[in-house]
Amino acid sequence: MEILPLELRKLGLSEKEVSIYLAGLELGPTSVQKIASKAKISRPTTYVVIRNLEERGLFIEIKQRKKRYYVAQSPDSILGVLRIQKRILEEKEREFVRIIAALKSKYLSSKKGIIEVYKGKEGLTALEEELSFTPSSEIFLLSSETNLKEIKKRVNLYRKIKKRLGKVKVKEIYPEELKSKSRLPWLKRKFFSFLNLKGTLILFDKVIFLPSQKKEVLLIENELIVNLFKSLFLSLWNLI
Repeated sequence: MEILPLELRKLGLSEKEVSIYLAGLELGPTSVQKIASKAKISRPTTYVVIRNLEERGLFIEIKQRKKRYYVAQSPDSILGVLRIQKRILEEKEREFVRIIAALKSKYLSSKKGIIEVYKGKEGLTALEEELSFTPSSEIFLLSSETNLKEIKKRVNLYRKIKKRLGKVKVKEIYPEELKSKSRLPWLKRKFFSFLNLKGTLILFDKVIFLPSQKKEVLLIENELIVNLFKSLFLSLWNLI
């Protein structure tokens, strides 16, 4: 049993919360006084901690013959605690991304824009991170390459963005119809045989250009350029 308190602490429970929850599990429906005695914590503190654990779904209060009893909930309820923590973390991540986007916008407003060159696998990884943390839920892609492995990799990246932002809309244009069909309602594809682009262009709140050889990859952060590329993409999309 010694390892249990340590494991429960990893879930974000305080030392007192762990002691009181374990005491409640052993005692079953009982009074605050008995839980306090078992956990070796003062009665007033035990009452406050039980209220906190009630909010987390780990304790409930019941009444029998005008008396109040407190019942520690099944360990299965701990899964609910984890889900709450996960939701809180995801909300914090979304808020953090929004703050970063706002700061970047302010930083870039005093500049004409930034063009960065990335090289090698490390550069591609960095660009994938840029895309995965975009605050934009709208992504456009224009590519002359139909590598199914790369396409599947991008779809997984879109899924991460959708999970983080709660929504995503993707439009892709390729020179030929792909063997793998998209059944995702948020991913639309069109095909244009006269596409003469040698590489891949990804448009979100920035522009990423990956040439066919991928020796050097460009990242462009400039609102005018981004909007220009998006306008050209949508014009092509509507014509196909």
